[in-house]
Amino acid sequence: MERSGPAGRAGSRSRGRAGARSPGARRGARGNTPVSALGILFNTGAGQHILKNPLVVNSIVDKAALRRTDVVLEVGPGTGNLTVKMLEKVKKVIACEIDPRLVGELQKRVQGTCLANKLEIKVGDVLKTDLPFFDACVANLPYQVWAKQHSIQQPFKNSF
Repeated sequence: MERSGPAGRAGSRSRGRAGARSPGARRGARGNTPVSALGILFNTGAGQHILKNPLVVNSIVDKAALRRTDVVLEVGPGTGNLTVKMLEKVKKVIACEIDPRLVGELQKRVQGTCLANKLEIKVGDVLKTDLPFFDACVANLPYQVWAKQHSIQQPFKNSF
């Protein structure tokens, strides 16, 4: 839900009523939320969401204390907002995405840039994928996925 003003003030919610969504975030019968810029429906009922706030992206990257030499596993990169920020700081990002539509968007985003050769994309469920070595795991997981995250049986120094 997008808000037009600071939370807690009267009339601060978009369209003036609690729970209202902006026109671009209309919810369908199956809990899907369209992202109008990409034309992709996200299954929000299954926890699928896109991290858009640059302050949150920067905060996650800063708290991960990533180094230039790190190989980072990112679970659920989505459209790549967090991925691109990490690619600017680390040696390599291994992005594991289950949704092939988002894999295409992520590939388009880095295609033709100097970051493209630092990105390895694995398509599928991270819990069912053979993972190569990595130094850190960074993700912005919904609860539905986080609850299963403990199943990744590889030691790493940071987990978000």
